[in-house]
Amino acid sequence: MRNVRINYAVVGAFVMAMLASLMGVIALLTGRTGATDDYYTHYANVTGVKYGTKVTFEGFVVGQVEEIDPLREEGKTSFQLRLSVKKGWPVPADSVARITSAGLLSAVIVDIKGGSSREMLKPGSEIAAGSSANLFAVMSDVAGQVTDLNQTALKPLLATLNAQMEKLGAALEKQAPELLSNLVAVSADLKQKTPRITADVERMTGTLSGQVFNDANARRMSETIENMALLSRGLEDSRHKMDGALTALDKVVVGNRDTLDASLKDLRYTLQTVARTIDSVTYNLEGTSRNFNEFSRQLRDNPGILLGGRRTEDGPKK
Repeated sequence: MRNVRINYAVVGAFVMAMLASLMGVIALLTGRTGATDDYYTHYANVTGVKYGTKVTFEGFVVGQVEEIDPLREEGKTSFQLRLSVKKGWPVPADSVARITSAGLLSAVIVDIKGGSSREMLKPGSEIAAGSSANLFAVMSDVAGQVTDLNQTALKPLLATLNAQMEKLGAALEKQAPELLSNLVAVSADLKQKTPRITADVERMTGTLSGQVFNDANARRMSETIENMALLSRGLEDSRHKMDGALTALDKVVVGNRDTLDASLKDLRYTLQTVARTIDSVTYNLEGTSRNFNEFSRQLRDNPGILLGGRRTEDGPKK
């Protein structure tokens, strides 16, 4: 009886030791082996993150996710993660926490990218959230955008195209015989006129080749181009000569500016004098013109007036 009790006691002690070892292993695996400090971060999407997700600092396991709380702010939902990190672990103030995975098939982790700031975050502080580096989350986001594009753009576009194609098919079904008959008529007419068009083109080509693009016309064109070049050079020389003449004229004008000013003053005075006396001169000229007209009339009537005689009477003397 005593041996049975001893066996039971040994077995019980062994089971308790195994349970204690199991609890220790579980604690080691979960990272909860000592005191921790809590930090917080926020994400708009926490795909793959749950309680117990590992928290690493530059790839080194320092804790786990303790709690995920959904928050509703300004019409948008975000998620606050409470991270438990080994007590006393230094976290620079400019560190960034992002959701990532070590490999394609690895579990999701929250990795803290250490910053370069000398100031350390205090427990309970907020760690800035970085963009997610989870390939499956990105693919899920892209798939959602593609689905939205399919529902909002592609389907309406295809429906519109189908409707237009149905209308076009109906129109073609009604007008196809007429279109085909017109096409047959045009092709037949073109078949009849093609030889004549070809002959005209060949004749025109031969005319151009024989009469226009011949050696004589080529020489004439060359001579014309040379004459144009000579004319251009002559015009350039004339322009240079004209520029020289204008320059010389400018020098003459500048050199005789005083004489020209005096001449202009005299001319202005003369014109003013003529303007003042033009009325009397005009009046005298008008009187003189009338007198000369009367004298010429009398001279025509009696030419003897030039000799001082009297006016002769017409008719025979008595």
